[in-house]
Amino acid sequence: MIGESIQHRLMLIAIVVAVLVCLLLWLTGRAIARAIALISFVLGICVLSFVCGPSLGGPDNWSAVLAVATLLAVVAALFLDDIRALLHRPKIELRVEPGLVDFGPDFDAPIDARWIRGSITNIGDRGLQRCRLKLLRIKGPNLPPNANRVQNGFLQWQGGIRDSMRLNRGERWIFDIGSRRDIQNAPMRPFTHFVTRGPSISCNLQAPAIYVHTRHLRGQHPLNGTTYPR
Repeated sequence: MIGESIQHRLMLIAIVVAVLVCLLLWLTGRAIARAIALISFVLGICVLSFVCGPSLGGPDNWSAVLAVATLLAVVAALFLDDIRALLHRPKIELRVEPGLVDFGPDFDAPIDARWIRGSITNIGDRGLQRCRLKLLRIKGPNLPPNANRVQNGFLQWQGGIRDSMRLNRGERWIFDIGSRRDIQNAPMRPFTHFVTRGPSISCNLQAPAIYVHTRHLRGQHPLNGTTYPR
């Protein structure tokens, strides 16, 4: 009795440690680590069913393992796409920096302007389908009354591309935030669109000031960026 009690306790401790290790690999590792954690978890269930099968009403150890393995195979077949999505996750890095500022004609007139741009890079281990950036909110001093016109609108990709794009692993895309004409104290003008072939909608943000733009990429958490028009 004492020997069996100690054996059960050791088994319970081993199971708890194995679950914690799998959880740590799943939360902190990349795709390979998550795959190892998932395989270890499945093997752990099979070993547990082999050891405890008869005590849970199974006819023998191997029959219990076969029943559990069949159930796991059915679950894997039904939720294969979801399992793949869990193993391979896109991870987005957003940057808004001076090095992305470009010069060229303004988006609504042939007047020289600075284009304020940002970039997103997929640093995860899975491609992201149908990427579109949305400008959720603008925060800053003395916002004009029409600032809400551009909020919740889509930002275009560099070159005027408005379609949804696929962001492959390691790929980097540049997007337009707004423009500022090459005039002293000219306002920064963020612009968005709500229809792919529709007009651009803008507002004037007075300079100098600091503005925080909150953007959203499909399938990701909101992303913040800051611009400093001076």
